[in-house]
Amino acid sequence: MSSEVYQVLSSGLRYWFAALGLLIVLRSFLWLWKDHVDKHRRLRRLPDAGMIGEFVLLSGSGEYPPGTTLPVPREGTMGSVRGCDIPVPEAGLQRLHLDFRWEDRKGLLIIPCRGRYALVDGEEATRKAPGLMGHGSILQVGRACLRLRLFAGLETGYRVRFQEDVLDPATPLRYGAAPLMREEDAPSPEDDPGEEAQP
Repeated sequence: MSSEVYQVLSSGLRYWFAALGLLIVLRSFLWLWKDHVDKHRRLRRLPDAGMIGEFVLLSGSGEYPPGTTLPVPREGTMGSVRGCDIPVPEAGLQRLHLDFRWEDRKGLLIIPCRGRYALVDGEEATRKAPGLMGHGSILQVGRACLRLRLFAGLETGYRVRFQEDVLDPATPLRYGAAPLMREEDAPSPEDDPGEEAQP
């Protein structure tokens, strides 16, 4: 084989393998995109598929009235745009405000994006120290205040200690407020006089 033929052949094979590698990468991205679209299509057809519970809006959103429920998938994003898994159209929220994911026997982890703020039961959540939510936990993002309701059968190792009487939907909670009840402040059974005995 002459050197000219060898050079032409090697150049052709080099371009052929480069094109083949590019085709494999493009095909992989197409498969990933198709899986992503199929997953969202299934979730739209079956709203409860893959859901762990719902957020109940207590206050703070101009578009949604208090009491609006927002389904919570096992993992996803929350922000002010409709493309997020949990859209909360509120001026204090960024387009992509936080990530969340469910961990069995722990609870719902709240991970704010860089430079974003979120309070879980009155304590600030960060990327290094994500907030942990259980049934009844309160999430504050922007001016929105949401309570998490988990579906029955989900086990968490997180016990919420939250005073019910401080949650007045007419008075939105502010950052820095910590209406948590400490264990030593919790009323004991001896403090409850109960009903008076009937003669």
